Amino acid sequence: IDLLSEVGFSGLTIDAVAQRAGVGKATIYRRWDGKEQLVLDALSAGRLTMVEPDTGDVRSDLLAFYLPLADADAQQGAVRLMPALAAEAALNVELAERLRAFVSDRRIPVASILHRARDRGEVAPDVDVELAIDLLPGPIMYRLYFSGGRVDAATIERAATLTGPRSTLTVLAPIASLPGVLADREVTVIPVAGPHPDLV
Repeated sequence: IDLLSEVGFSGLTIDAVAQRAGVGKATIYRRWDGKEQLVLDALSAGRLTMVEPDTGDVRSDLLAFYLPLADADAQQGAVRLMPALAAEAALNVELAERLRAFVSDRRIPVASILHRARDRGEVAPDVDVELAIDLLPGPIMYRLYFSGGRVDAATIERAATLTGPRSTLTVLAPIASLPGVLADREVTVIPVAGPHPDLV
Protein backbone atom coordinates (compact mmCIF):
# COMPACT_ATOMS: atom_id res chain seq x y z
CA ILE A 1 0.00 0.00 0.00
CA ASP A 2 2.80 2.41 0.88
CA LEU A 3 4.62 1.68 -2.38
CA LEU A 4 1.48 2.09 -4.48
CA SER A 5 0.73 5.45 -2.92
CA GLU A 6 4.30 6.56 -3.69
CA VAL A 7 4.59 5.48 -7.33
CA GLY A 8 1.03 4.93 -8.55
CA PHE A 9 -0.28 1.78 -10.17
CA SER A 10 1.50 2.33 -13.51
CA GLY A 11 4.83 2.77 -11.71
CA LEU A 12 4.35 -0.28 -9.51
CA THR A 13 6.51 -3.26 -10.44
CA ILE A 14 6.92 -6.74 -9.01
CA ASP A 15 10.64 -6.00 -8.67
CA ALA A 16 9.90 -3.00 -6.47
CA VAL A 17 7.34 -4.95 -4.40
CA ALA A 18 9.83 -7.77 -3.85
CA GLN A 19 12.56 -5.35 -2.87
CA ARG A 20 10.28 -3.51 -0.43
CA ALA A 21 9.14 -6.82 1.08
CA GLY A 22 12.66 -8.18 1.27
CA VAL A 23 11.89 -11.30 -0.78
CA GLY A 24 12.66 -12.61 -4.24
CA LYS A 25 10.37 -12.08 -7.24
CA ALA A 26 9.70 -15.82 -7.38
CA THR A 27 8.10 -15.60 -3.95
CA ILE A 28 5.70 -12.93 -5.20
CA TYR A 29 4.82 -14.83 -8.36
CA ARG A 30 4.14 -18.03 -6.42
CA ARG A 31 1.25 -16.26 -4.73
CA TRP A 32 0.07 -13.74 -7.32
CA ASP A 33 -0.07 -13.91 -11.10
CA GLY A 34 0.45 -10.17 -11.50
CA LYS A 35 0.35 -6.83 -9.79
CA GLU A 36 -3.39 -6.39 -10.38
CA GLN A 37 -4.32 -9.27 -8.09
CA LEU A 38 -1.57 -8.37 -5.64
CA VAL A 39 -2.93 -4.85 -5.26
CA LEU A 40 -6.52 -6.02 -4.83
CA ASP A 41 -5.41 -8.52 -2.20
CA ALA A 42 -3.53 -5.73 -0.43
CA LEU A 43 -6.72 -3.70 -0.42
CA SER A 44 -8.65 -6.64 1.04
CA ALA A 45 -6.02 -7.06 3.75
CA GLY A 46 -6.39 -3.40 4.65
CA ARG A 47 -10.12 -3.73 5.20
CA LEU A 48 -12.00 -5.25 8.08
CA THR A 49 -13.69 -8.56 7.38
CA MET A 50 -17.08 -7.95 5.81
CA VAL A 51 -19.54 -10.28 7.51
CA GLU A 52 -23.17 -10.74 6.52
CA PRO A 53 -25.26 -9.84 9.57
CA ASP A 54 -28.67 -11.47 10.03
CA THR A 55 -30.32 -9.92 13.08
CA GLY A 56 -33.85 -10.09 11.72
CA ASP A 57 -34.03 -6.31 11.33
CA VAL A 58 -32.94 -4.49 8.17
CA ARG A 59 -31.64 -1.36 9.91
CA SER A 60 -29.65 -3.38 12.43
CA ASP A 61 -28.21 -5.52 9.64
CA LEU A 62 -27.17 -2.52 7.57
CA LEU A 63 -25.57 -0.80 10.54
CA ALA A 64 -23.71 -3.97 11.49
CA PHE A 65 -22.40 -4.22 7.93
CA TYR A 66 -21.39 -0.59 7.40
CA LEU A 67 -20.22 0.47 10.87
CA PRO A 68 -16.82 -1.27 10.46
CA LEU A 69 -16.13 1.36 7.78
CA ALA A 70 -15.71 3.83 10.62
CA ASP A 71 -12.39 2.11 11.42
CA ALA A 72 -9.59 4.58 10.70
CA ASP A 73 -7.12 1.96 9.44
CA ALA A 74 -9.63 0.54 6.97
CA GLN A 75 -10.39 4.06 5.73
CA GLN A 76 -6.71 4.87 5.27
CA GLY A 77 -6.13 1.82 3.11
CA ALA A 78 -9.17 2.49 0.96
CA VAL A 79 -8.40 6.18 0.49
CA ARG A 80 -4.84 5.47 -0.57
CA LEU A 81 -5.61 2.61 -2.91
CA MET A 82 -9.00 3.07 -4.53
CA PRO A 83 -8.39 6.37 -6.38
CA ALA A 84 -5.18 4.97 -7.87
CA LEU A 85 -6.93 1.77 -8.89
CA ALA A 86 -9.92 3.59 -10.35
CA ALA A 87 -7.69 5.87 -12.42
CA GLU A 88 -5.70 2.96 -13.81
CA ALA A 89 -8.82 0.86 -14.41
CA ALA A 90 -10.01 3.49 -16.88
CA LEU A 91 -7.02 2.55 -19.07
CA ASN A 92 -6.38 -1.06 -18.09
CA VAL A 93 -9.10 -3.50 -19.15
CA GLU A 94 -7.76 -6.40 -17.07
CA LEU A 95 -7.57 -4.30 -13.93
CA ALA A 96 -11.06 -2.91 -14.59
CA GLU A 97 -12.46 -6.43 -14.77
CA ARG A 98 -10.70 -7.47 -11.56
CA LEU A 99 -11.82 -4.31 -9.79
CA ARG A 100 -15.43 -4.84 -10.84
CA ALA A 101 -15.27 -8.39 -9.53
CA PHE A 102 -13.75 -7.14 -6.27
CA VAL A 103 -16.54 -4.60 -5.81
CA SER A 104 -19.25 -7.05 -6.87
CA ASP A 105 -18.17 -9.52 -4.21
CA ARG A 106 -18.65 -6.84 -1.58
CA ARG A 107 -22.16 -6.04 -2.79
CA ILE A 108 -23.41 -9.59 -2.25
CA PRO A 109 -23.91 -9.36 1.56
CA VAL A 110 -25.92 -6.15 1.22
CA ALA A 111 -28.08 -7.70 -1.49
CA SER A 112 -28.77 -10.64 0.82
CA ILE A 113 -29.72 -8.28 3.66
CA LEU A 114 -32.17 -6.41 1.43
CA HIS A 115 -33.66 -9.55 -0.09
CA ARG A 116 -34.32 -10.96 3.38
CA ALA A 117 -35.84 -7.65 4.44
CA ARG A 118 -38.09 -7.70 1.39
CA ASP A 119 -39.19 -11.24 2.21
CA ARG A 120 -40.04 -10.10 5.76
CA GLY A 121 -42.02 -7.16 4.43
CA GLU A 122 -39.56 -4.59 5.83
CA VAL A 123 -38.87 -2.98 2.46
CA ALA A 124 -41.14 -2.41 -0.50
CA PRO A 125 -41.58 -5.51 -2.68
CA ASP A 126 -40.59 -3.54 -5.79
CA VAL A 127 -37.50 -1.92 -4.28
CA ASP A 128 -34.60 -1.66 -6.73
CA VAL A 129 -32.00 -3.61 -4.76
CA GLU A 130 -29.08 -2.74 -7.05
CA LEU A 131 -29.87 0.97 -6.85
CA ALA A 132 -30.26 0.70 -3.09
CA ILE A 133 -26.80 -0.87 -2.80
CA ASP A 134 -25.39 2.07 -4.77
CA LEU A 135 -27.14 4.63 -2.56
CA LEU A 136 -26.48 3.22 0.90
CA PRO A 137 -22.70 3.80 1.01
CA GLY A 138 -22.94 6.99 -1.09
CA PRO A 139 -22.43 9.50 1.75
CA ILE A 140 -19.55 7.42 3.11
CA MET A 141 -17.76 7.18 -0.23
CA TYR A 142 -18.33 10.87 -0.97
CA ARG A 143 -16.69 11.86 2.27
CA LEU A 144 -13.78 9.45 1.95
CA TYR A 145 -12.86 10.22 -1.65
CA PHE A 146 -14.04 13.77 -2.31
CA SER A 147 -14.97 16.04 0.58
CA GLY A 148 -12.53 14.72 3.16
CA GLY A 149 -15.28 14.87 5.77
CA ARG A 150 -15.26 12.68 8.83
CA VAL A 151 -16.68 9.19 8.53
CA ASP A 152 -17.36 7.92 12.02
CA ALA A 153 -20.01 5.72 13.58
CA ALA A 154 -22.37 8.67 14.02
CA THR A 155 -22.08 9.57 10.34
CA ILE A 156 -22.88 6.03 9.28
CA GLU A 157 -25.85 5.88 11.65
CA ARG A 158 -27.20 9.14 10.19
CA ALA A 159 -26.76 7.75 6.70
CA ALA A 160 -28.98 4.88 7.76
CA THR A 161 -31.94 7.26 7.49
CA LEU A 162 -32.22 5.58 4.09
CA THR A 163 -34.39 3.17 6.07
CA GLY A 164 -37.51 5.04 7.01
CA PRO A 165 -39.73 4.82 10.11
CA ARG A 166 -41.75 2.02 8.54
CA SER A 167 -38.59 0.20 7.49
CA THR A 168 -39.25 0.99 3.83
CA LEU A 169 -36.09 1.65 1.90
CA THR A 170 -36.15 5.25 0.68
CA VAL A 171 -34.43 7.76 -1.48
CA LEU A 172 -34.17 11.12 0.24
CA ALA A 173 -36.52 13.76 -1.13
CA PRO A 174 -33.78 16.20 -2.24
CA ILE A 175 -32.30 13.52 -4.52
CA ALA A 176 -35.62 12.40 -5.92
CA SER A 177 -36.65 15.98 -6.73
CA LEU A 178 -33.65 16.76 -8.94
CA PRO A 179 -34.73 17.28 -12.59
CA GLY A 180 -34.20 14.15 -14.64
CA VAL A 181 -32.77 12.13 -11.75
CA LEU A 182 -34.38 8.69 -11.48
CA ALA A 183 -37.18 9.96 -13.71
CA ASP A 184 -37.79 6.47 -15.07
CA ARG A 185 -38.16 4.91 -11.62
CA GLU A 186 -40.88 4.89 -9.02
CA VAL A 187 -39.24 6.24 -5.90
CA THR A 188 -40.74 5.87 -2.44
CA VAL A 189 -39.89 8.92 -0.38
CA ILE A 190 -40.43 8.86 3.36
CA PRO A 191 -39.94 12.27 5.04
CA VAL A 192 -37.04 12.47 7.43
CA ALA A 193 -36.73 14.80 10.39
CA GLY A 194 -35.10 17.76 8.69
CA PRO A 195 -32.21 18.04 6.24
CA HIS A 196 -28.85 16.45 6.87
CA PRO A 197 -26.27 19.05 5.75
CA ASP A 198 -23.58 17.19 7.70
CA LEU A 199 -23.80 14.36 5.15
CA VAL A 200 -22.92 16.73 2.28
